[in-house]
Amino acid sequence: MTLLRWPGTKRQGRIRAGEKDSAAKRWNKPVIGVMAIIAALLLTGCGSLSPAPRVYVLGYPMPPAVTVRSETGLPIAELKTVSIPDYLDSTDILRRTGPNEITASPTGQWGERLSRGLTDALASALSKRLPDLVVTTAPTATPAHRIFVDIESLDIGTEGRCLLEGRWRITDDNRQNSSTNGQGLFSETAASIDDSAVVMALTRIVDQLAEQVAKTSGLE
Repeated sequence: MTLLRWPGTKRQGRIRAGEKDSAAKRWNKPVIGVMAIIAALLLTGCGSLSPAPRVYVLGYPMPPAVTVRSETGLPIAELKTVSIPDYLDSTDILRRTGPNEITASPTGQWGERLSRGLTDALASALSKRLPDLVVTTAPTATPAHRIFVDIESLDIGTEGRCLLEGRWRITDDNRQNSSTNGQGLFSETAASIDDSAVVMALTRIVDQLAEQVAKTSGLE
């Protein structure tokens, strides 16, 4: 028996097959696109991960041995907050990278604003050099002396050389209008360009500054 085929039947079957392929392609394109976007985001996220910057403070660690001394009756010297240029007074460790350009270290930062860190480190260094005084950064109603320090410039070079230029004034509240003034330029070269080495170099500069402030004060 011969089967009759209606005209166009074969053609309709081919159209349905083509439509099926087109539908699959239409579904595959968005899926592939989404997967590509997810892969790109994952790669970008992995590439942007970096260690958190390390946090540094000026000064030396406290000695392990416990020491106690009586400060009763000792005159008080109040160290005012060290003044520094506004652009330096942040938690960024700034390095000079050009004649008029500074760049923040991507691997380290200060644990406090630099003016506060300098003040605390200088107070500690002065206390060691002026044992007959109580050096404090706390506001005091009637201190025997007031110490004012103005840092005019503080540069950290890309090669690790650190420079600090500053002035200081020490007033004697027991003698009206009596003051001692000083000025100095101090430098230290860090053992390397690492942030930790630069912080140690700046700590040694603060020691130099404290040494000169103590000497010119006449209070040693």
